[in-house]
Amino acid sequence: MKLRSSTHQFLKLFKPVKRKKTVPSKMDFNSWNIFWGIFFGVLMTLIIAGNVLTIWIFFKQRHQKRSYSLLISLAVADLLVGIFAVPFFMKESDASQRHTWHPISLGADVLTGITSIYNLAVISLERMFAVGWPLRHRTLNYRVYVCAISIPWIIAAIFTTSVVLRKLDIIGRENYLYYLVLISGIPLITICVVNFVVWKKQKSPFRNQNHIKREVKLAKTLALITGTTLFTWLPFQSLNILYELKVTENFHLLGLTIFVIKILQFSNSFVNVIIYQFRIPEFKRMLFQILNFFVIPFRRSSTEISPSAGTGSVVSLITFTNLTFSLPNVHQESSLWVLNRLGT
Repeated sequence: MKLRSSTHQFLKLFKPVKRKKTVPSKMDFNSWNIFWGIFFGVLMTLIIAGNVLTIWIFFKQRHQKRSYSLLISLAVADLLVGIFAVPFFMKESDASQRHTWHPISLGADVLTGITSIYNLAVISLERMFAVGWPLRHRTLNYRVYVCAISIPWIIAAIFTTSVVLRKLDIIGRENYLYYLVLISGIPLITICVVNFVVWKKQKSPFRNQNHIKREVKLAKTLALITGTTLFTWLPFQSLNILYELKVTENFHLLGLTIFVIKILQFSNSFVNVIIYQFRIPEFKRMLFQILNFFVIPFRRSSTEISPSAGTGSVVSLITFTNLTFSLPNVHQESSLWVLNRLGT
């Protein structure tokens, strides 16, 4: 009996242990996870690749159309969003590195975002001047364009400094809130006013028919740019104002809301590339030729099949012929400005 009981106790040690079934936990989209990491990583890649290509295309044609210099400045601002703002935001979103990366992420985000939106406003003003007062517009020299390029960057630098001072409690909340509304509202109001002026100009009976058609296409494109800008940029500015008013303190889905709004904000830096492709013929034509030149450098011209002596095997002889893709001669293009040919 003692032997049997001891054996029974000994076998108990090797009894299979029943493990509890573990239910996989649901992914929490209210905090940073692999889903957001992949999403922002893909968006960052698209922004960088698209704006590098945009800068290269417009740089090749900058001597033909002075308006391209403004589009290059906008593309540079959007490129910096992909290089600095997006990766710094990804670093800040990681809870373990939030304290270290928050000031850097905030500065890069404000600088690139404000520069981009003010560049859009300057481009809209330049186009309005070209449509409303074409003779005076032709007399503008490059110093005017240098000032037009510099102003958005100067405003963005000043505003970024004020944001840093606010975080250091050097600037009070009330003064900063007024400053935030002012800086955010000026470019949006400017773009809307420009659209209205262009719409009024196209109704003028003293315009020739071809010019009216170009103005209609311009108005549609400016309205498209304005709509995408409002849709992608305004929610983030509204969230900033609500945060300063302490309205979002008890909102339990604040993390998810921030991620979605940041995706919209950063997407504005890639949407412009898509608009250029569909609304600017020169950009679309050169884009396809560049893609053909780099992605398909060789074309399979012929395939010859001949039996090998003695073995009966078949050897495929494939001949590749180099293709030469000539980029368009920019000096042969018409002297119309870029946005006067939109929509063709």
